[in-house]
Amino acid sequence: MISDRDIEDALVEILGQPDAPIPTPGVVYRHLKKRMNCCGCAPLAVETIYNKVEELERKGVICPDVCATARSKLLEFSSARARLRPTAPVTAPAADAKDSGRKVA
Repeated sequence: MISDRDIEDALVEILGQPDAPIPTPGVVYRHLKKRMNCCGCAPLAVETIYNKVEELERKGVICPDVCATARSKLLEFSSARARLRPTAPVTAPAADAKDSGRKVA
């Protein structure tokens, strides 16, 4: 089990690093020396992590610049991933069997 407090403490340590990584669930779990078994908790972990980041920023525990840097890295990563994601080829519908011998002018 990982508590909100565990996540908060991990985030303070992670985001306090000179070149802080994006605080993804994988980064936080590795920092806590934990593993996700089925990844079913990933959506909740993401929500909790980013809520905690915003809360820590509001409290002044972590620097807003660090949060901005992490957000910009996440946006860059998302953009790069979208560019690399293969798009499905567009195919024309199959011709009707009766039309297969017809020539198009």
